[in-house]
Amino acid sequence: MIIDQPGKVYDRPGLAGNSVGLTTLVMQSVAQIAPAVGVLTTIGFNTQQAGLGAPSTYLLAFVIAMVVATSLSQLAKFFPSAGGFYTYVSATVGPSSGFMVGWIYSWFVAAIPGALASYTAFLLQGELKQQYGINIPWPIFVIAILLFVAYIGFRGIAVSGKMLTIFSIAEMIIVLALAITGIAAPGPGGISVAGFNPASSTSTHGFYIAVVLSIFAFTGWEGAAAVAEEARNPRKTIPRAILGSLILLGVYYVFCSWGLQIGWGTQHLSSLASSTENPAFVLAHRVWGAGWVLVLLALLNSGIAVCIACTVDSTRNWYAMARAEALPQWVAFIHPEHRTPAHAVFAQAALALLVGLGGGWLVGPDNIFYLLGTVGTLVYVVVYTLGNIGVVRFFLTVRRQDFNPIIHLIFPIISTVALLVVAYYSLVPLPAPPVSYAPLVAAILLLLGFAVLLKLRRSGKQGWRTLSKAVVELDAKGASAV
Repeated sequence: MIIDQPGKVYDRPGLAGNSVGLTTLVMQSVAQIAPAVGVLTTIGFNTQQAGLGAPSTYLLAFVIAMVVATSLSQLAKFFPSAGGFYTYVSATVGPSSGFMVGWIYSWFVAAIPGALASYTAFLLQGELKQQYGINIPWPIFVIAILLFVAYIGFRGIAVSGKMLTIFSIAEMIIVLALAITGIAAPGPGGISVAGFNPASSTSTHGFYIAVVLSIFAFTGWEGAAAVAEEARNPRKTIPRAILGSLILLGVYYVFCSWGLQIGWGTQHLSSLASSTENPAFVLAHRVWGAGWVLVLLALLNSGIAVCIACTVDSTRNWYAMARAEALPQWVAFIHPEHRTPAHAVFAQAALALLVGLGGGWLVGPDNIFYLLGTVGTLVYVVVYTLGNIGVVRFFLTVRRQDFNPIIHLIFPIISTVALLVVAYYSLVPLPAPPVSYAPLVAAILLLLGFAVLLKLRRSGKQGWRTLSKAVVELDAKGASAV
């Protein structure tokens, strides 16, 4: 189903409707959350901040993420659109707010594959050189990863879904196996469950700093929303996929972080926190020997899966915005055979290459990932906060009969406060350059969005304005049976 201007007929095909089911939708969100990257790139920092209590930081972050997602996923029941939060906020808050959400979210998600490909390439080059004496420049890996991702994105949602499922399951199994091995062969200190207790943290401030990073590790759960028009029974499957992916990875993060700490040795956690090499690689060398390369493979799998998921998400957002005349019409072109927004896929691939190669050369292939990650924290705060406002307004007005004070009022308020705290701790104190440039990058993205919005308002185009009215009217006619 296409949500758009009432009565408008297109002479081009739409997305491939009814193509994917709940499993693929769950994997879309799982891949965008990036389980292997999420655990393996945060365990060192979280241990540095929270010490033995690091696993509990993932637990609290999971609770906060569930509060955010529980209320925001309610909108997916009523607005099954490729636009995701662009559509949600347009319909519930207003077209200008919706445009700004769609703008900052889609551009950020479109850029992430470049940054993550650069980071993954940096790790691959370093580890292959150190362990095997093979030195392949990181830009070669970046180009190979992003061209592969663009091809998969171009081929269609069924192909993308299969690849996401394969890569995501493989990475999760490898990291889970490493955590289980760590528990079976614990380091100094043996097996302890103290990691699940926040009181085991070295400091309260450090604990909350680690929670901030852990919350960001959960972002991406909304990825399934962008596949709504290609999903079967999206009003039911999208909310289930969103919450199901979070529950799955909440258990996964807590268990795996605990297992990695146990395997390292709870008596030597200071060395884990200060390790110059990824702690998972070090642990894998100890417990798996030559099999450590599987962990490197898991990171590569995770990086590719994230890139595919973000390509699907961002291009569907661009497609929905272009279809509603909020972006140039050529972006809404659908390939007649593969039923993908082909022009959007090509544009996203070009942007990712620019970010991956250009950003990698400017600030470093690892730093570009951390810089974009911090920008993403600010973007998600804005997107989720406006989404929360939309939930409250929508269920207090349009769907008053469905209003639930806990889910539709208390949860949005609590999660908004938590998001503002996340933003504060992400910026105060400012991290070292180039990550400290994140507020400037976010501000530039916002200003560009405002400039385009101003031009759009003066253009006389009405499609982007009527989108919000169209989706609410559609809801009134067709969503009452949900």
